Amino acid sequence: MAQKEYIIGIDLGGTNVRAAISDKNGKLLGDSREPSYAMSGFDVTVGQIIKSAKGAMSSAGVSASQVIGIGMGVPGTIKPKEGLVVWTPNFSEDWAMAKVAEPIEKDLGVTTYIGNDANVAALGEYWFGAGRGVSSLMMFTLGTGIGTGLVMDGKLWVGESEGATEFGHQVILANGPKCGCGRFGCLEALAGLSAIIERAQRKLHQGRESILFGMVDDDLRKITPAMISEAAYKGDQVSIETLGETGYYIGIGVSNIITGLSPAMVVIGGGVSRAGDVLWQPMMRTIRANTLWQYLEVCKVTISELGDDVGIMGGVGLVMQEISGKSSDER
Repeated sequence: MAQKEYIIGIDLGGTNVRAAISDKNGKLLGDSREPSYAMSGFDVTVGQIIKSAKGAMSSAGVSASQVIGIGMGVPGTIKPKEGLVVWTPNFSEDWAMAKVAEPIEKDLGVTTYIGNDANVAALGEYWFGAGRGVSSLMMFTLGTGIGTGLVMDGKLWVGESEGATEFGHQVILANGPKCGCGRFGCLEALAGLSAIIERAQRKLHQGRESILFGMVDDDLRKITPAMISEAAYKGDQVSIETLGETGYYIGIGVSNIITGLSPAMVVIGGGVSRAGDVLWQPMMRTIRANTLWQYLEVCKVTISELGDDVGIMGGVGLVMQEISGKSSDER
């Protein structure tokens, strides 16, 4: 009988699904990427997930009989214990209340675990990234939305609902802009991708001078956070202010978590985090100004180490969480 010593991590998104083979130490041995066809129906997308997993095994020269387990991050509301997707954005309607782990296990013969993608990303950083060796970790993933994940003593904290942690929906500004969740003033409504773009657009509509006009040929609908970041590093004041204000709101959100939970580490990841110092410096000033010193003293705030691999490594970490009896200081 083949020895089980490999893990498959899967990162499922609305555009692509990526699978990778890893050993228990987080060394990637092969991967495969396929279009997810997210709007083509549950069965079609599950077929793409399986195809990607088989492609990863083929590229690494590994058989399913050698795989310990499969871990997959899925965007949306997940019931991990049941392998159930309650709701997921940007996927077809038949994904609602779908048991996605079952058909994968049936086809590949490998135990499959699923979790919310932001939670799974936190596990990736905990096991293989910036959080190696710490006892507790909170991760903020800054992108279209703001996802968060909390790892305490080697385990994801998902609460009684299995849906925690959603600190992107902590209210930062009462009576602030409406969030996609239906409430007002959430961190996501103030520092998500759309909020950043709208913040810059408002300043430009006020007649402010900015190189952003030239970057989009005066069509402000084409502005992206990457453009704002690029313009900020060229000294564009509108862009500097936009990212500075964004950093302030993120800093308030991070400060609340540090003061409330006192984790050993907060990891900041996602595409928006790549804006660099123009975002990071105002964020850190805000954290230092608003966090009780005794909690900040023992918490390190740092950038994600895994970058684009955080999803697949999170999937690997999800399996490691399930199979490991070790405490966090034995990693």
